[in-house]
Amino acid sequence: MRSRSAPDNDTGLMPRSLSILLICALCGVSLPAPARADTTATTSIAQLMVLEPGDSSYKLFHGAVWLDHDKATWNYRWGGLQCKGRDLSDTSIQLLFASFRAEYQVTVEYVAVEYRGKPYRCLTGFTISKT
Repeated sequence: MRSRSAPDNDTGLMPRSLSILLICALCGVSLPAPARADTTATTSIAQLMVLEPGDSSYKLFHGAVWLDHDKATWNYRWGGLQCKGRDLSDTSIQLLFASFRAEYQVTVEYVAVEYRGKPYRCLTGFTISKT
């Protein structure tokens, strides 16, 4: 049984998303590119902070990691209003802690964001290595 609103794939019509892209290209309109992740140098973790919902800063971010190579300048946060949609799983947090404890090297993937006029770096992934 076919839904009345389902597209008829046999008509040879172009899918809506493809036709929108084609129209934008023909008109010289560019669509915004998704945020591109940057990568840090490979270094060890200097400090790890994990916040719980009862903490006053939890609304802003859920945790942060400081790396040895730039700990005086940056931390890499996740979750909350400052890094909306970029939260870490419990397993990822456990892996970060294990890396910190074992003094393994990490390379962090992050996206630079701005929240209320201040720059932040939101952690989007990481690689662990034993050097």
